Amino acid sequence: MPSDERVGPALEVLAGARETFRSAVSVTVEEVRGLLETRSAAGADRSSRFERELGSFAAGRIDPGRLADVFTPPKRGAPFERVLLQQALGTLTSIHQRGDETFLLTLDSGARPVVEVRKALGEIGRAFGAARVVELVRASGYRASEHGQLLEVFPFSQWNRAERGMAPPLVVELDGADLHVGGLADFLDGSIKLVLVVRGDSPPASLVRLITPGVLVLQTADPEGLACLADWPGPAVAALVPETAARFVHQPTRGAGPARLEVDHLPGEPPRVALGGLTAFQQKEELRQLALLADSAHVAAQTANGTEVAAIAGSPTAAPTAADPAGQLAAWLLQQTDLESLSTDSG
Repeated sequence: MPSDERVGPALEVLAGARETFRSAVSVTVEEVRGLLETRSAAGADRSSRFERELGSFAAGRIDPGRLADVFTPPKRGAPFERVLLQQALGTLTSIHQRGDETFLLTLDSGARPVVEVRKALGEIGRAFGAARVVELVRASGYRASEHGQLLEVFPFSQWNRAERGMAPPLVVELDGADLHVGGLADFLDGSIKLVLVVRGDSPPASLVRLITPGVLVLQTADPEGLACLADWPGPAVAALVPETAARFVHQPTRGAGPARLEVDHLPGEPPRVALGGLTAFQQKEELRQLALLADSAHVAAQTANGTEVAAIAGSPTAAPTAADPAGQLAAWLLQQTDLESLSTDSG
């Protein structure tokens, strides 16, 4: 399946995060190579010393390397440790050589983004697992029963704080009908960046489920809108959605409380049909949640400006002004909602 033209700009915005991860892997590759060379050189030095001390008498008669192992044996377990270091080097090298493919995930129709992102991060996480193996070998702490899986798969749930701080970003192409994002909250930690490039129609406000105080959350139809991800040091999730979807940004840097949320665009009409397993009711609920959050932000802003506010989102007495997008959204949703139609839609 060919890549969406929006993938390139998304990868470009994440250039800094990509380089941070690639640089960390590159440095570790060189460290492991140096460690292997040092250990090989140490073995060669022992052999050369015995060859010099034995002189011409031993030439062709005695193997100085084997003799060195008898009188000055290498560190116990060294052959096995060398194999581990070589395996770790192979893992790190293969991940480093993948290039941008490391950061791009293209999903087939019907795939679940949570499952595929978990799988991708587990695969990429082998770089961290390999680094841990190297440190365990250095400290003579490697135990096959405890650490044998580190080079095969290293799931995000096992990454430590430092590893999550240099987490690789992911650009995920997927169908709008597959935009089930609730489980992605499991990965929003450290400095991870997830950009979802949505193909076709999508639920109007899926990412509202992921808004928490310290996470940058963005829905936009314009790849240039992703620019705010570049300098944000914390976790972030963004979606490039169709023009029909809601467009909003939740930026933790915009002060405290609900003022962090800005709604830029509202759907022209409410969802009326199910999409990818999400009923019309569920899609409306996401929009209602956005309305509550957005109108709370409006209230906070008006209060800060000393303006009296009549009501908040969801209140039957809400009286939004024509210039207030959050209030318009709240009023629109209230007009569209009645319990009888909701029970029909959810079926």
